[in-house]
Amino acid sequence: MVKCNKIFVLIFLLSSYVLSQTSDLETNRKNLQVLREELKNLEAELDLKQQKEKVSYKNYSNLNKQKLYYEKIINALKKQEIIKSNQIELINNEIEIIKKDINKIKVDYSKFIVFNYKYGRFSQLELLFNSKNIRQAIIRLKHLRDFSVRNRNRIDKLNQSISKLEIQKRILAKEIEEKRLINAEKNRDLSLLNEKINSEKKILNELRRDRNFLMKQLSDKKKSEVAIKNLIEKLTVESSKQNIIADNSAIEKEELIESENLNHKYIPGSISFSKLKGKLPFPVSKGKVVSGIGSKKNLRLNTEVLSYGIDILCSDLSVKAVSDGIVSAIEWLPGYGTVIIISHRENFKTVYGHIENIQVTENQFIQAGSTIGYVSNGIEGRILHFQIWNGRQNLDPISWLKI
Repeated sequence: MVKCNKIFVLIFLLSSYVLSQTSDLETNRKNLQVLREELKNLEAELDLKQQKEKVSYKNYSNLNKQKLYYEKIINALKKQEIIKSNQIELINNEIEIIKKDINKIKVDYSKFIVFNYKYGRFSQLELLFNSKNIRQAIIRLKHLRDFSVRNRNRIDKLNQSISKLEIQKRILAKEIEEKRLINAEKNRDLSLLNEKINSEKKILNELRRDRNFLMKQLSDKKKSEVAIKNLIEKLTVESSKQNIIADNSAIEKEELIESENLNHKYIPGSISFSKLKGKLPFPVSKGKVVSGIGSKKNLRLNTEVLSYGIDILCSDLSVKAVSDGIVSAIEWLPGYGTVIIISHRENFKTVYGHIENIQVTENQFIQAGSTIGYVSNGIEGRILHFQIWNGRQNLDPISWLKI
């Protein structure tokens, strides 16, 4: 009976786990719906503009922005698929435990039935004759009948539990198959989108010589530098609030760590970021710095651009996190395409621009050397934009990287 109770406790805990996971999935579904709505609006805007003009910088940027939304949707679906796979595996393990217990009960009960069939009547008479009195004989017979009823009830209850778990397993299997189909569909869409972008790039090669076009790109970069600074400011404010909470409450600090929403100093398994100055690995294994931090003059356009980071011309396209951290933001910014911001210990942040085929999701903890995405083929080629911040202070990546 104790073992049976343990199994029911396991089933209860399993149900609680599945319910919590289901809640996470519902949140993801809502986020996906928002992404799909934004994507739909972008597609409508792009269709309208394409009716008016064959190609433009705006169209090209819009297509790249759509690509980010597709990648976010695909990564979110992959995450849901993993959650559901884990749920199914957990349910399978619980079913096997229950099945083994049921088989044991059935074997014991079969032995009891055989014994009772062969010797039941004699045993019952023997119980009567060997009893000190009739009251004792009645009690013995009652215990025997109760034993039989208990075994039947245990088997019935455990079979009901297996039936429920099998139903739940079938539901989860159906949902994960649906997610795989959606994921395959989005991958096909992403492939079609890449074809569109490649077609646009062929035309953009001609537009690169257009002064007005280059001025537009330069203007977008200026705006994006400000946008990155504002985003860093926002993350720094959020980090400060979390630090206050974490410093005042050990329980809340632990909850923050467990939630992985870590735009603050408590990043598990991380070494001090400040001690990595001059030792940080390059974000790409093969690359050459072609533009440094600070104000730079474009002689061709006769204008200056303030850059908070460096540009790296890459021959290896895999972009890796330079240190342990939390993915704080994945945004699309004109001029820099998809931008990923990673928060590190001591309120340090690294920024990676011109990213495609993103391999991470927001609020995900990643280790140093983990691939976060790949360098996109932009107007200027395969160039990675890289920045380092400490709070609101912009730092020169050259003095931090191990060159």
